[in-house]
Amino acid sequence: MAGVVELLAELVGINSTNASMPDGAGEAELGRYVADFGRLMGAEVRLEEVLPERSNVYVRLPASSGDAAEQPRRLLFDVHLDTVPLAPMPDALSPVMRDGRMWGRGACDTKGSLAAVQKAMERVAQMGSGRKREVLLLASVDEEFRKRGVTHAVQQGLTAEAAIVGEPTSMRPVVAHKGAVRWRFTTIGKAAHTSRPENGNNAILQMMEVIGTLEERVVPRLDTITHPLLTPPTLTVGRIEGGLGVNIVPERCWIEIDRRTLPTEDPDEVLAEIDAVMGDLMARRPDVRVERDAPFLSESGLETAPDAPVVRAVQAACRLAIGSGFDVSPAGVPYGTDGTALRGVPSVVIGPGDIAQAHSADEWVELAQVEAAERVYYEVMRGWVEGEW
Repeated sequence: MAGVVELLAELVGINSTNASMPDGAGEAELGRYVADFGRLMGAEVRLEEVLPERSNVYVRLPASSGDAAEQPRRLLFDVHLDTVPLAPMPDALSPVMRDGRMWGRGACDTKGSLAAVQKAMERVAQMGSGRKREVLLLASVDEEFRKRGVTHAVQQGLTAEAAIVGEPTSMRPVVAHKGAVRWRFTTIGKAAHTSRPENGNNAILQMMEVIGTLEERVVPRLDTITHPLLTPPTLTVGRIEGGLGVNIVPERCWIEIDRRTLPTEDPDEVLAEIDAVMGDLMARRPDVRVERDAPFLSESGLETAPDAPVVRAVQAACRLAIGSGFDVSPAGVPYGTDGTALRGVPSVVIGPGDIAQAHSADEWVELAQVEAAERVYYEVMRGWVEGEW
């Protein structure tokens, strides 16, 4: 039977680039692989289409003892199927193992977690009639773009008593992370020939006013918003485009903004503050006209109580599977995960790899961490199905 490292190499060799990204192959082939693996272990497998030819995969190990009439108590493992584009990573689908590491697209983010969950579930499946509670793997689509996979699952009624989200945390239990609000601003001017610019209204110059106002009125206040496990919220202008030609006063210009939020911030209130600032700008400057589109991403951050049962279970599993000297204190991270959609479900984000390697042209994962992840996930699952926590 292949081990977790061999399984990871198989997963890395399957192109699952997010289909909404350039040259995206989609998650279908990897989803079929995960589904087949689940069937071979004897699990219940179901595919649920989220987007055309893009399906979430559910791999379920039901409780095999106890009162069948009772509502099953469920431990959810969420791991996304998609990766960012292969470029600029050379030979991204040809995993290379050297010096205790594996290189390849998705090895870190987050096929290392996926392989570890699959192998841990395989071991739990062998327990047969000893499972008092169920374990469910949601292998979700579209995490790298708009998280539509996990959002769809929740909208379809997915519930759980606790959840583990597989993402690269260097196997440190993460109980808090930031959310994000992303939207587009458009400034609207008036086109004119550049030989007579006074006849127009330059939308790019307007956008300079917008960006300057954000830097002056919004950004400084963000440093005053604090959280014990997280850095302050941020606002970043990530894209800009404007104008039709060098000899035309630009009529339109747009920017896209990424506003990272703390778990204590409400995305709607974040946008309300932005709208008020833009309203003040337009009142002061009648020549500036700015419109905000509805956000194309709006998600709260994650925050789980450090003493929640799932946190204690993960900490105990790490001590047992990795060693007593490993730092198991709850941590926070600045990036987001599928955990933001699991509102009300106590969740821990934990997995092999360092986020610094994710999305890089040199993506790799420590194989010892992948093996540790399998042991940790198994101990958490075993304790759950045996009713220890």
